[in-house]
Amino acid sequence: MNYLPYLYSFLVIMLVRLIINLYKYFRIQALYKKYIDYIKNDTLSFAEYKSEIKSLFQEAEIKDFGVQYQERLGYGRLAEATVSGFENMTYRGENVFIPMRMRFFEAKGVFRKRCYDSINPLFWIEFLVKLPEHLFKYFGVLPEKVIVKIFLVIYWLVALFFGAKKLDIVELLTK
Repeated sequence: MNYLPYLYSFLVIMLVRLIINLYKYFRIQALYKKYIDYIKNDTLSFAEYKSEIKSLFQEAEIKDFGVQYQERLGYGRLAEATVSGFENMTYRGENVFIPMRMRFFEAKGVFRKRCYDSINPLFWIEFLVKLPEHLFKYFGVLPEKVIVKIFLVIYWLVALFFGAKKLDIVELLTK
């Protein structure tokens, strides 16, 4: 059997994954520079990039943070609330700027790791071993559920059987 088309397909998938994550890494780096420029110079055009930043943070699975907000109501009373840090990233106060800066660094680290994973053979081996778990996660089923673990065991047994059959180990054991 000719394995060359499978190898080429795998290399293309690997390369595409690497390019996509490199793009996201350099994009989040450029957006961080725009954010710092906005904090220093108060350029209004930064608001154009807010949705792109939130989207990249979501793809990197970076969690939002809360910011305490207080407003005077008068007569000595205050209203307190916790607001979304991502929604208020254009606020230039330290209570938003410092956590936002940390989120940018976290996102850069996630995309850098994904680039390394794209060319790491151990990542791909683990990916194949946990393929059903990744599929269930993609479809929104939690990986901690028992059904996922049962399906994973069945997947491993079937993969081992067909792998052993392909290598003629089944015939050697039955003789």
